[in-house]
Amino acid sequence: MSAAITRTAGWLVTVATANAGDAIYGAVMIGVLLAAEDARHVGYLATIEAAGIVLALYVLMHLYTYMLGLRLRSGETLNAGLVWRSCVHELPILEGAVIPVAALLVAWAAGLEPTSGVSVALWTAVGVVVVLELAAGWRSREQGGLWLQAVAGVGVGLALIGVKLLLH
Repeated sequence: MSAAITRTAGWLVTVATANAGDAIYGAVMIGVLLAAEDARHVGYLATIEAAGIVLALYVLMHLYTYMLGLRLRSGETLNAGLVWRSCVHELPILEGAVIPVAALLVAWAAGLEPTSGVSVALWTAVGVVVVLELAAGWRSREQGGLWLQAVAGVGVGLALIGVKLLLH
């Protein structure tokens, strides 16, 4: 692996760690969309288009509200530096969402039926939440903290599965 790729990967992990809540939001937002999607009737292309549209709107609204909050607190004017800092701050939304979307694309490429592919992607979104919670528990090195974090992640994941069961 080249040094530039290693540095970029390290930077992405640092950005995600600094704003892990947004990574959870990205994964959960895509998870809710997938749970609500009727993939049997709309297919892969429409599901991916819906994910892209919802993700774009979500990121733009998060970006806008974050910049507005900064400007209200600091009195800073809208400028390229503020936009860049805000984009970096909101990047974890994309980091969290891209994993289940990538799983959906892999399922499509593997020839799975759309309903199976959406299920794989939904469970991947659940996995993202659980892995981030486990990482937080592991980093805390607290006795029992790992289990508590795992239970919290599983709870959020079960809520996503509950949405799917409720709607289908």
